[in-house]
Parts: sequence; C-alpha cells; structure tokens
Amino acid sequence: MNIVPRLGKNCTLSIMALLSTVVSGCSIFPDYKTAEVKTPAIWHAPLPHDGRAEALVDWWKQFNDPVLDKLLLAAERDNPSLDIAVANIQVARAATVVARADGLPSISANASNSRSKSNSAFGSTVFSSITDSSKASLDASWEIDLFGAVKFSKQAAQARLEAKQSDWHDARVTLAAEVANDYLDYRTCQLLVNAYQQQLDSKNETSRLTNIKAKAGFSAPADAALAEASAKSTESSLVAQKAQCDLTIKSLVALTGAEDDQLKATLLNGAAKLPEPKEFVVSTIPADIVRQRPDLISSERAIAAASADIGNAEANRYPNLSLTGSIGVVDTSVGSVSSSGNTWSFGPALSIPLFNAGKLKAQVNSAEGKYQLAIATHQQNVRNAIKEVEQSLVNLESATQRAQLEQVSTEQYRKYFQATEINWKAGGDSLLNLEDARRQAINAEVTMYNQQHDRVKYWIALYKAMGGGWQTADSNNSNSKPSDNSDKLGTQ
Repeated sequence: MNIVPRLGKNCTLSIMALLSTVVSGCSIFPDYKTAEVKTPAIWHAPLPHDGRAEALVDWWKQFNDPVLDKLLLAAERDNPSLDIAVANIQVARAATVVARADGLPSISANASNSRSKSNSAFGSTVFSSITDSSKASLDASWEIDLFGAVKFSKQAAQARLEAKQSDWHDARVTLAAEVANDYLDYRTCQLLVNAYQQQLDSKNETSRLTNIKAKAGFSAPADAALAEASAKSTESSLVAQKAQCDLTIKSLVALTGAEDDQLKATLLNGAAKLPEPKEFVVSTIPADIVRQRPDLISSERAIAAASADIGNAEANRYPNLSLTGSIGVVDTSVGSVSSSGNTWSFGPALSIPLFNAGKLKAQVNSAEGKYQLAIATHQQNVRNAIKEVEQSLVNLESATQRAQLEQVSTEQYRKYFQATEINWKAGGDSLLNLEDARRQAINAEVTMYNQQHDRVKYWIALYKAMGGGWQTADSNNSNSKPSDNSDKLGTQ
C-alpha cells in the first residue's frame, strides 16, 4: 500500500525534520563480525627440516627450474579455470555497482511528441481538427534507506566480490599445483624410461651372448629362451612407460594451452631430473595460518554476505520511504490555437507492508538458514584444511625418510647385480641368478624414483594446503587481487 501525504504551504520544517531523521537511517540488524573458528595452537605432525626459518615468496622459484617457470607462466596466461574466476569477479563487481546505485537518487528524462485527429458532426456538417502535443520532463526518485536495506545489500555485494577475488587466488594455487605435479610426473617418467632403456640394452646384450653360447653348445637352449623372454618383458615395460610420458604431456597441453610440439620442445630443453625445492618452513608461523587459504577466505566472506542478506530481508519487513519529483514542459496545438505550460511535482511516498501471507518473514527465515549453512560450511572447510596440512606433513616426513632408505637400497642392489654379472661372465653363476639380480636392481631403482617423486609431490601438497604460501607482518603482499583489466595474470 502506498500512502502519499499532501504537502501544505507550511510543511518545509516538517520535511527537513523528516529528512534529517530518515537520511541517517537505522539498522534493525547488527553488522557482521568475523566468524570465530577453532584452529590448533600447534601442528601435531612432524615439521620438515626442523623448521628452519625462511620466508616463502615466489615459492616456485625455489625449484630453480626454468622449464617449470615457463609452464606456470603459460598456464596463467591461458587457462579456462582462471578465465572463469576472472569472469565471476566481473559479475560480482557489477553487482556491487548495482547495490550502490540503489542507495543514490536516480534521474530520468522523458520526451514525447504526438499528433491526433478528431471528427465532430454538427447537423450534416463534419468538422475535423488536428492536435499536436509535445511533452518533455525530468523525473527524479530517491529511496531513503530507513532501516538499512540498501546498506545491507551493499555489504552483501561487497562480501561476494571479495569471495570471488579469493576464488581467483584459489584457482591460481590449484592450477600451479596441477602444473607442478604433472611436470613432476613427466620428469619421473623420463627417469623411468631411461632406466628401462638401459636395462633393455643390457638384456639385449645378455640375450645375444646367451644365444652365441647356446649355438656353440656352451649353454642350454632354455637359457637363451629365458634371456630373450626377459628382454621382451623389459621392452614391454619401456613401451608402457613411454605411453605414460605421452599422456602426461597431453595433460600439460590442456593446462597450459601450448601446442603439443612446442611443449615437447620446451620439456626437452630441461634436464631429465626431478625438480628439487628448497626447504619449506612451517614452524615459525602460527598454526592458524590455514585461515589465509583463499578457499577459507572465500567461505568466510560467504558468511558475511549471508549475514547481510538477513539484514536486508529483515529491513524489507518495515516501511519503505522514497522521494519523487518531476518537472516538465507541455506544448499543445489545435489548429491555429496553441498553448504551453510547465508542470512540476514533489513529495514523499511511503509504502507499508500490511499483509503478505508470511512471505517476508519466510524470506528472513530462509536468509537465516543460509547463514547457518555458510557457518557450518566454513567450519567444515577449516577442519578439512587443518587435516590436509597435518596429512601433508605426515606424508612428507614419511616420504623423506623412505626416499633416503630407498636410495641406499638401490645402491646396494646395483652392487649386487654388478657382482653377479661379473661372476656370470666368468662362468661362476647361472643366468637365472643373473636375471633375478637384475630384476631386483630394476625394482629398487623404480621404487627409489617413485619415492623421490612422492617426496616432491608432498611438498607441493603442503604448498597447496597452506594456500600457496603466507605473508608475515613485515613481508610484501605478493597475493594482490586482480584488477579490472586482469586478463593476463602473473605467476603465483
């Protein structure tokens, strides 16, 4: 229901008093306060490298791997996941403009021109007249934010914008981790291919020598068959490993947007070795650093937006006041007679919700439910983040110890194989024992490479679990938010 009061000649003071009251506005719902969540006081999992202090800035540069840097840069320049995140920011930014505009006066101009003909009869005589009419006006309206509806709308829109900006950071962290993991997989695959190739060359030579011995009668035909079977088995493993390398390249192509041949050429420029990060330190920072994770910032901002939505829904249950005004010019011409005049109007309009069958109250209840859902989601996200950090620390510690042990084991198996091979060539051992020693050496080497791979993989997992690094009070903020024209983004 709209109630438009009549304004008398002596109402100026009343209007000014009314405006001074309503322009200041009043909120019927408290402003949002940052949600409190429980985080551990310390990490319970073992910390790597005794936690020696080192700032984590431009984390990927610690690998000192130019090829990895190129892949990360290419991925950030051309990846749909980042494009989606930037587009979401643009949508959210536009929503904040709309929310701010709702609290400001709006002015519109209107103009029209029309011609009409009318006929009238007087007896048997018909008279015709042409009427020309022109109108022009300026209309203005301003919704007074009596109970904070506009304010809460602006708060919700701003919180959602900040959430989308954090989602962009999270997309960058996730993308960087995916590229690094695929690059790690490819380098590991190269090492395994080289290992299988060396073993295949050795087995082919063993097969050749065994065939010569068998034809000369110095060795049983079964030994020649065994040597050839062992060589073919290793060749099969080599073919499968090369296919795995090609699959990893296809994955990197999808992440970076690079051409297949161009990407292969880039990978060949680097050495076939695992990327090795510098020390990653977590003991010199508070355990609640997980709060800096972009996904947690985003979910916390979702709570703020949901809280503001409650205030907006509650304010809509109260009266709405707006000021409207109009000034215009009207010109009318009928035949040779013309007239013109000015029009104007001004006054407040008050809308009071009297009956809506519980719709407005239901909207408040819905907003409160979404608020509780946002809180629960954020708390769950925090717990998952803590779990990911703790698990990454445990996995990293275990992988580091196992990699060291597997390296010693591989060295000993190599020595054993070399001794067995010398003994076989001298005729002091059987081909079966030689192939068994070779198989153990191959398995140990493959296991060592896989353990070294896992160690670096868990470094990357810890980087991601920490939200891509952290900033101390005296460090520069390298995680800047994307600008309006951030179509090309820097590396993380």
